[in-house]
Amino acid sequence: MSSATGTMSVLDDYLDALLDSAPIAAAESATADTAPAPPSACVPVPVPVPVPVPAPAPPVPAPPVPAPLLPATIQAPTPAAQPSTVATAPAPPPSAPLPSTMPSSHRWLRAAVGNDSYALELLRVQEVVRMAPIVAMRGAAPAVLGVMNLRGRIVPVFDLGLWLGTGGVHPDERSRIVVVERDDELIGVLVSLVEDVVTLGRERIEPPLPGSDPGAIVGIARVGPTPTVLLDANALFG
Repeated sequence: MSSATGTMSVLDDYLDALLDSAPIAAAESATADTAPAPPSACVPVPVPVPVPVPAPAPPVPAPPVPAPLLPATIQAPTPAAQPSTVATAPAPPPSAPLPSTMPSSHRWLRAAVGNDSYALELLRVQEVVRMAPIVAMRGAAPAVLGVMNLRGRIVPVFDLGLWLGTGGVHPDERSRIVVVERDDELIGVLVSLVEDVVTLGRERIEPPLPGSDPGAIVGIARVGPTPTVLLDANALFG
């Protein structure tokens, strides 16, 4: 019992000693932590040299964005034209061209045979004379009346009405003999009367009927109420 008591006494003393030394160790530890650090030698710190920063490159433009393709416009088919129900008059047939024998002159001498009107190119007319003595010729054609003396020149005289088949000319005070040049010779043309001289352009002359034999007819002109038949002097009495 005494030994146990002694052991307990030693343990109590040891614990008391530990308890008494713990605050001192803690104080020493705190003191050590708060004590200033001894001054150290000054070490120069290198100053960083500024590095030049290159200028930023200009921005690269973005490639253009292609516009979206629009669908092609589809045109509606044009409806076929419907035939008109209105009756139209047929177009007149084109006029036939004037014959190549059409004289270049535009002035014509108009003369009448009965109730019909005819015209001869004025450049072919040499003169117009009154009725003169005509000497008949045997064996001549019915349209040949004979010959007359024109200032010492023998000129054959033709009845234009008989040659055209419209009836002979009955000479009177108004009848005339138109002397024209035909193939470098002079011939006389008996007519009922001489009317006037007219100027005709090609636009006023209609060609002969197509498909027919015009003979001496070169065209028809509208002069007044009666149409005038234009005759080629070179083709007369051929």
